[in-house]
Amino acid sequence: MKLIELQPVIHRMDVPPLLESVNFLSSVSSYYPNEAKQFSHCLIAALTDRGYSLEPTIRLSFCKALIALRARQVITTFDTIQLFFELAKCEDKSLRKFLLGAIVSFIKVLHRKERKNEGKVQCLIFAKLKDSRPVVARMANLVLIEAFRKGFWKEAKTANSIAECVFHDVLRIQLTSIRFFLGSLKQEEGFDGSDSEDEEANKEENSKTVREVMHAFKHAKKTRKKAKTLEKTKRAISKESKSKKESQSKFCNLEAMQMLYDPQTFADRLFGCLQSKKNEKFIVRLLRMALCARIIGIHKLQTLGFYSYLHRYLQPKQQEVTRILLYATHACHDLVPPDLVQDVVRVIAQNFVTDRNTNEGITVGLNAIREIFVNCPSAATEDLLQDLAEYKVYKNKNVSMAARGLITLFRTVNPKLLHRKDRGRPIEGTNEVATRGKDYGSLSAVDFVPGAEILQEEEDFTNDRSIEDNSDEEWSDVSDLEDEIEQSDEDTTNEDEFETDIDENDSDEDMEVNDEESEHSDEEIDEEIRPDDNGKLAKDSKQITKSAKKKLRSEEKKLELETKLQKAKMISESRILTDTDFRKIRSYQIKKQLGIEKSSRKRPNDEVRLEEELEEKIARREEGDGLAKLNDIMHFHKKIRRQTKEERMAEVQKGREDREEYGKPKKKGPHVGRTNRELAKRKDFRMVRQKVRGKNRQRSFRDQQMSLRKYLLRQAGKKV
Repeated sequence: MKLIELQPVIHRMDVPPLLESVNFLSSVSSYYPNEAKQFSHCLIAALTDRGYSLEPTIRLSFCKALIALRARQVITTFDTIQLFFELAKCEDKSLRKFLLGAIVSFIKVLHRKERKNEGKVQCLIFAKLKDSRPVVARMANLVLIEAFRKGFWKEAKTANSIAECVFHDVLRIQLTSIRFFLGSLKQEEGFDGSDSEDEEANKEENSKTVREVMHAFKHAKKTRKKAKTLEKTKRAISKESKSKKESQSKFCNLEAMQMLYDPQTFADRLFGCLQSKKNEKFIVRLLRMALCARIIGIHKLQTLGFYSYLHRYLQPKQQEVTRILLYATHACHDLVPPDLVQDVVRVIAQNFVTDRNTNEGITVGLNAIREIFVNCPSAATEDLLQDLAEYKVYKNKNVSMAARGLITLFRTVNPKLLHRKDRGRPIEGTNEVATRGKDYGSLSAVDFVPGAEILQEEEDFTNDRSIEDNSDEEWSDVSDLEDEIEQSDEDTTNEDEFETDIDENDSDEDMEVNDEESEHSDEEIDEEIRPDDNGKLAKDSKQITKSAKKKLRSEEKKLELETKLQKAKMISESRILTDTDFRKIRSYQIKKQLGIEKSSRKRPNDEVRLEEELEEKIARREEGDGLAKLNDIMHFHKKIRRQTKEERMAEVQKGREDREEYGKPKKKGPHVGRTNRELAKRKDFRMVRQKVRGKNRQRSFRDQQMSLRKYLLRQAGKKV
C-alpha cells in the first residue's frame, strides 16, 4: 500500500501479487480486528486520494475488499456507500456497474437486518439526487429505482423522490425517471407483466420437469437424445429467468403513481414542460405526454389545457399518432367536462373517420373514439354517434367491425343514443343502465350490491318448487281466459325469461309463432266468439289474445325483476361478501349487460366476437389500472385466409431442414441401397432363364401380343 502511495502506476508483473495479498487480508480480517481497521483505512485513503489514477483492475479489487470488510463489520455501510458515490466519478463503465449492484445489495442487507441505519442511508441517497455532478445524481436515481422495484424501499418517499427527478436539469435523468413510471413498451401495447395463476402453475410444472430431466441425465445412461433434451431444457431455463428479470425491471409502477403526494401539481408542472418552447427531441415530448396522460387518467385530475394541446398532434400523418391517440384515451375520464372531450372526439372524427382516409386510418379513429367513450360516456352525442354507426355497412371488414364495436358498447351504456334499429333486443341489464347516472357529475349510488342474487342460486335450487306454488296462488285471481293463455304459453315464457319490450317487427313475428303454438287454447275462444257470417269477430279475438299475452308476460317479468332485487338486497344485508363472491358477481353482471346470459336466438359470429372482446376489456380494466392498451386501438379483424397447398408444403419443408432423418442410417458401400430389380438386371441370363420362361408361359394372349408389338417397334427404331 505504501508503494501505491509513492508510485500509483505499478508494473503489470507486480499487479497479481498485490491483488492476491489484498484478497487474502480482507478474508482473514475477522481474526485480526486491529490490523483490519488499519488495513481498511489504507484502502479508503488510496481510493479517495489516488482512485482516479489507479488501474481499473486494482481499483475494482480494492472495492471488492471493502465489501468483504463491510460484511465482517470492520467498516460501516454508510461510509462504504459514501465512498462508492465518490468513486462513481471515475470514467470506468464496469466499475460504475459494479458499484450500483453493490449499493443495491447493501440496501437489501439494511432492509432485512439493520433497520436502524436504513433511514440514515436513505437520507444520504436522497441528498445525492441534488448533487451538482450528473454522474452521482444519476447513480442515486438508479439506486432508488432498483430499491423500489425490488421491494426494499417501496414507500411514498422513494416514489416522490423519483418523481422529482422528472424535472431534473439533466435530460438523461429525466428520461430514466419517466420510463420508470411508464414501464415497458410491451405493457403499453397490451402485454401484461404479471402472469395469471394458471400460467404460474404451468411454470411450476415446467420447472419440476426440468429438474427431473437434469436429475435423470445425471444418473442415467448418456445418449445423444438425452444430451439434446438437456441442452434444450437449459436454454428454456435461461430464457425464462431472463424474461422474468426483464418483466420485473420494466413493469409499470402503478403503485408509484398512486403514492404521489400531490398528483395535480405534478401533472401541471409536467404539462408546463410540454408547453415550453424548448427545442427538444420528439421522443422526449412523447414520453412526457404519456406520463401526463396516465397520471391524469389514474387520479382523475383536472388539467384541462392538456386536451386542447393534443389537437395539433391528432393528424393521420403525425409520427407515432397511434400512441398519441392512446394517450388521449388515457387522459379522458368521467370527471372531465364533456365539451372538452367532445372537441377531442370531433377532431379525431374529422381527421380520421372520413372517406378520404385509408381503411386503417378509419379503423384506428373509430377504435380511439370507442375507448374515449368507454372512459367518458357522457360526452357522446346522438348525432355524432349515429353518424359513426353508419360505418357498420362499410365495404371494408375492419371499418365495419370497429363501427359495430361502438354500437355494442352503447347498447350496454346508453342505448337511447343509438338509432332504433341499432339498439338491439332489450336485455335484463337495460333497466340497470337506465337507472344509472349518465349525465356529467351525476352519482350512481346504490343501497345493495347489484347482481348479488347469483350467489345463492345453488342453495335455493331445492326451493324452486315451493316458489312456483306460491306464484301460482298469487295469480289465481286472473280471469279464466288468461289462465288458458298462460297454460299454452309456458314454453315461450320460459324461453323469453330475460326479455322485456321487443321491437314491433319482432313482436309480430313472435306473436304469430305463439298463435300457432296456442291453437288448442284459442279454438274454444274462437268457437264462442266467431259467427258464421264473417270473420271480423275472429280477428278481434286474436287481437285480444295477443294483447293479453303481451300484458301477462310483461307483468311476469316485472314480478321476476322485483324478486331478484329483493333477493340481492337480502344477500347484501345478511352476509359478508368475499373476493370469490365479488368475482362471481362481476362476471354475472358483465354477461347480463351484454345480454349473453340466456339468448334464445342464434347470433352471427361477428356479434359474438364483439361481445366477447367487450367482456374481456371490462374485466381487464376492473383488475388493472383501468386504462386502454395500444392493441385496443390498433385492433384489426382480418379475414381468415386458408393457405394454399404450395404454402403448406413450404412450411413442412422448412420445418424439416434441421431435423434428422428417421430410421436407421444406411451404411456406405458399393452394394447399399439397390433393389432386387436392380440386382436382377446385373445377373447372368442363365441364372434367370427358367424364371423368365415360367413368366412367359403364364402370360395371356393379349400380353404376348402387346409385347411382340413393342418388340417389333423397337426393332424398327421407333419409340414405344
